[in-house]
Amino acid sequence: MFDNKEKLMQKVMSLPKGSLSPSRRYWCVTCKMLFNIDQPVCPYMPKMCINTPIPIEVMPLESSICLEKLGLFYPKIPHHLMSFMAGGDLQTIGDELFTIYLGFLNDWGVKYKNEKLQTIKSFILMLSGCETAQRVTDEKITFIVTDINKIWDKDKLFNLLNAVLPVFKEVLNIKQTIELDALEITGDAPSGKYYCPMCRKFFEFSTQRDTVSCPLMAQKCMATPMDITKAKYSLDDLAKVYQYTPDIYKRMISVFPETPEVGKYLEKLLTDQWHFQLEEFSLGRLKSALGLERK
Repeated sequence: MFDNKEKLMQKVMSLPKGSLSPSRRYWCVTCKMLFNIDQPVCPYMPKMCINTPIPIEVMPLESSICLEKLGLFYPKIPHHLMSFMAGGDLQTIGDELFTIYLGFLNDWGVKYKNEKLQTIKSFILMLSGCETAQRVTDEKITFIVTDINKIWDKDKLFNLLNAVLPVFKEVLNIKQTIELDALEITGDAPSGKYYCPMCRKFFEFSTQRDTVSCPLMAQKCMATPMDITKAKYSLDDLAKVYQYTPDIYKRMISVFPETPEVGKYLEKLLTDQWHFQLEEFSLGRLKSALGLERK
């Protein structure tokens, strides 16, 4: 894929090594990804990546925008699961989601009170899996959630968010009224699903194309994610993605009501939408990473 691959690998080996994180919490200032890993080495391209994951003890996560990247570009599987499980007392679920989200930001050292809109937007993205726009005036802030129906029932999602927004308003000391709106952009077109043969990550965004630029590092990455129908991959690749990713989805999924059918629903998502072969060991790893071990 790269003419200078060997030279690049040699250069990476010669660079200074990163510092260890006692908490196993790292982030990357370049691709804005978060990692739970044992060593300060990129888990996706350990021999090729010239960046060193940064321990939060050395430098706390600079912004909740790193979470936004997860919600925007990674597979919408956790969001489909939360949508499937959403029921019962949505007010209580919303309150618990808020507590979990702020607890996660505190664990990673995010100074969320310094980035009020970004903090709320990242939460909406992590829950919905939908791109979110903002209209801001002196009197009102409107978050416009797009293409909701691809993942959520709009009423359920908005009931959850409306349970949380007043708490955000108070904690972040926001003066304006906060409202929600919805907009359909892509219509009935299926979302684009891609696999990168270099880093072995999966992406889901926009509409389907044969190839796309890396959504994490569009101007820097030399690899080309491709339509999943033209790629070869295994369920173990996806399981690793969620094992390396911090447990924010596992924490969020844990507050939804017990839903015995959710395990079968996950398997249907994997086979119908992503065309995975369901190897038992890899399926178990994925379920464990998402908090569905017994489902």
